[in-house]
Amino acid sequence: QITVQRNDVAFAIHALLMACFTLSQVGLYDSFKARPPSKRVYLFLSATGAFCSLYLLSTRILQGKINLLGFLYVLGTIKIIITIAKYIPQALLNRSRKSTVGWNVNNVILDLAGGVLSLLQLVGDCADMRDWTGITGNPAKISIALVTICFDLLFLVQHYILYPTDDSASYTSFPTVEHSIAIE
Repeated sequence: QITVQRNDVAFAIHALLMACFTLSQVGLYDSFKARPPSKRVYLFLSATGAFCSLYLLSTRILQGKINLLGFLYVLGTIKIIITIAKYIPQALLNRSRKSTVGWNVNNVILDLAGGVLSLLQLVGDCADMRDWTGITGNPAKISIALVTICFDLLFLVQHYILYPTDDSASYTSFPTVEHSIAIE
């Protein structure tokens, strides 16, 4: 049985609206002119749009109607790919710099809590329905939760074990008065 709850849909809509809001701010402050999206981003967006269109068209032609549930599974798979793609650069950057200075570990802890709670909700829903096939009925949710948990644990290991930082060392993109005095 499919375990997609109303709150899952509400969260997805909320995330979409916030992403659109953030994207509009990037455009509003001319960041696209200063640093336009890479060719890889355009390629991914084009391929995603073409694949989704092809899926909708082919299900319409072959089945006589659009398979909405199948399309949602396609979108879930795309979300899994995006989730993995957003974590890999940070993990590689931390490794290459041998440091996690410059980002807030509290966001990672909150993200980890979200992944764990999402997984617990899925298990709790299945236990409540006494039907454990619900876990396989929502592959995007369980995959995103597991990917999030794995990468957040990696980030915590990087931050606290592999590359611990001295509390007196702080990262800033702009020189500060204290930094200028120390240089002289």
